[in-house]
Amino acid sequence: MPIMPIGINDLEEEMAAMKAMLERLVKESEEKEVRINLQEEKISRLTRKLEKRPAQSLAKSSESEEEERAFVQSEASDKEVHSNNSRMVGL
Repeated sequence: MPIMPIGINDLEEEMAAMKAMLERLVKESEEKEVRINLQEEKISRLTRKLEKRPAQSLAKSSESEEEERAFVQSEASDKEVHSNNSRMVGL
């Protein structure tokens, strides 16, 4: 009668569990890699789309921002001058 050492079944079960875990991790890793590749493709498409925009529209955008800042500063200085004039009249 062959003698079977105690723990062999436990070792085999542990190896099977480790193998299943490894397979699950490999599968998850592959799925994540696919998602990353899709995101990289999306980023590339959006980047190309941005690069195709005429430089003129980007320049207009920055000019508009500068004009808006100048207008806001002008309004602020007008209010300050008006406020100073009101105080002088009250003297």
